[in-house]
Amino acid sequence: MRLDASRLAELRRALILDSAPERTFDDLTRLLSTTLGVPIAMVNMLDSDRDWFKSCIGLAVSESPAMTSFCEVFFRSRQSLIVVEDTSLDGQFKTHPLVLGPPFIRFYAAARLVVHGQTIGTLCAYDIRPRKLSAEQLYELQVMAGAAVELLKQRSVNAN
Repeated sequence: MRLDASRLAELRRALILDSAPERTFDDLTRLLSTTLGVPIAMVNMLDSDRDWFKSCIGLAVSESPAMTSFCEVFFRSRQSLIVVEDTSLDGQFKTHPLVLGPPFIRFYAAARLVVHGQTIGTLCAYDIRPRKLSAEQLYELQVMAGAAVELLKQRSVNAN
């Protein structure tokens, strides 16, 4: 699904890849980090061969190769929200290089960002220790993901 032409076309239509930082997206990642109490949060665009971070708190990088993507899990699932309380115990993640090595990710939560029926990104939170989310925190993650989707849709409309 990562290489699906329709999905990639929708991602390109948003004109977001490699764009300059934007306060609205940075506000979302700061709010996510604070709300979930995690050191790492990002708005992540799923390109063909990389995950590009529109906004990122807690990591000094702007992208990562698709082969190390935690969000790849969304291409194998229909779920809109994925929470892994302890990555070292989860079959999908326990051998992941970022679980076994720096930064030793132990917690992952993400919401799918869908624009016009296509998954173009995720809103993600990571921690270096296992954790559980409350029902309220899960709700807040979904609300923030909805806000991110609306921002992405606005970009698509303004681009046309």
